[in-house]
Amino acid sequence: MAALGHLPEEVMIEILSRLPPESLLRFKTVRKSWYALIDNPKFATKHFSNSLKQKHVLLKRLVTKNSGKKENIFSFLKFPLPLDGSVPVYDVDLPFDEDFRYFEIRGHSHGLLCLTDLRRDIFLCNPATREFRKLPPSILLLTKPPTEPDGYDSSTNAVGFGYDSKSRDFKVVRVVNFVEGPGYFHLPRVEIYDLSKDRWREIETPICGHVFWAPSFEMYHEGTYYWWADTDEGVEIIQSFDMTEEVFRRISVPESFEGKRERYRSMGVLNGSIVLFHYPSRGDEREFDIWEIVKDEFGGVSWSKLLTIGPLGGIEKPLVFVSSDELLMEANEGRMVLYNARTQQWKELPINGHPARFQATLFVKSLVSVKGRNNLKYEI
Repeated sequence: MAALGHLPEEVMIEILSRLPPESLLRFKTVRKSWYALIDNPKFATKHFSNSLKQKHVLLKRLVTKNSGKKENIFSFLKFPLPLDGSVPVYDVDLPFDEDFRYFEIRGHSHGLLCLTDLRRDIFLCNPATREFRKLPPSILLLTKPPTEPDGYDSSTNAVGFGYDSKSRDFKVVRVVNFVEGPGYFHLPRVEIYDLSKDRWREIETPICGHVFWAPSFEMYHEGTYYWWADTDEGVEIIQSFDMTEEVFRRISVPESFEGKRERYRSMGVLNGSIVLFHYPSRGDEREFDIWEIVKDEFGGVSWSKLLTIGPLGGIEKPLVFVSSDELLMEANEGRMVLYNARTQQWKELPINGHPARFQATLFVKSLVSVKGRNNLKYEI
């Protein structure tokens, strides 16, 4: 470390910008000049650009501790895996006091992660720097439950987090449903949280459908958040939200999906393109169909079946592609495997958790702060 201080400044900056955030946090305490450098948004931009070359998977899983307490554990897995066959897993100690057993990931961008209980509370955190921020209360959700059976009530239908490349700011979108009495629904309303301003604002925009749960489906990708949804007519669609234009759009799903509610749908990214997984909800052996989105020159969208994985025994669901060939998957009994689509072989990883409580996503470690500075310079 001492030798760094004798290097030309541009060389020192280049070296530091290639170090992991965990190391840089320790270096901030060594010199005031290093603290100022590492805390500078321009340095964070350079560091993020270099970090794009590193591939990590952020994994969330529910485990039971020795004390019997259930707890969500966040871990980093670095890929590609070492040639010696080891699987380096680094657990992240997030400084939360809340009970996070039922919190879900609702998007990530530039090293920031959005966590929510899908009721009221939403947190932004940087798991690499252990910085976190609880968002202010909603301006739309009612603060008290109805006192009468036919009273007016509200609930969160959808939450999504992402980055607006035009304003260079991070945003959270929340869709709030309203109901009066038994079954009389009012039109949903939408609010946006801007990190730089640290406040919510309501926007007027039509909504395409009602978001519902599907394993590993919700996802943020390149400025847009995606949910699985139903229209008022009961048609399944993908509902998207553009973080820059602040509008919802609908994407049709493959015709073969229609009417097959006994099959799960989930979403991922393969070689930079959005893909859909379609597979049975149960069975000793399952086939996983993978569909790729195709955009035409006029902006239209269609789907093309890319490949089918399986039949595979003991596999519950796909989690995330870590390369063009390798797919992390959840196996039965809360196990995790790495499947190679080219060799059609899998490797069991020494990672366990409660069944159906895994979430995994490709993740870029960064120094980006959740403090909401107004001079963010992140371009992508």
